[in-house]
Amino acid sequence: MQEDITEKAKKMYESGRSIREIAKELSLSYSRARRILKDSGVQFRGKTPPELIQQVIEYGKQGYSANKISKLLKMNSNTVLRILKKHNLVKTKRKLTQDKIQRIMEMYKNGSSIYKIAKELDISTNLVVYYLKKLQLKS
Repeated sequence: MQEDITEKAKKMYESGRSIREIAKELSLSYSRARRILKDSGVQFRGKTPPELIQQVIEYGKQGYSANKISKLLKMNSNTVLRILKKHNLVKTKRKLTQDKIQRIMEMYKNGSSIYKIAKELDISTNLVVYYLKKLQLKS
């Protein structure tokens, strides 16, 4: 009986059916159906189509951030990050030099807006706010 279910589940999965569909048709829980497939040595197909993964990699090579890629391709940002990490395309967080930190402080004290500081120093407004808080110039 168990071998029948295992073989049936395997054939269904290999013919393109989802684990959820298999579980429903064989009156199993999702986790039970998945475990049966896993134990029988089925190679799971990823949920992200290969052409979509390729697009993520291309955008990553062009220097797009994971956030921007996820918005462009309407994907979960964690999925995009996982793909970028796997292909060593994750941008490292930029650490600012003491000169730039000093410049942020001077510009802010002289009345420049956060947006203007960010544009001039070619950094994000969030990074400007982060350093202003760190310098205790903004609460």
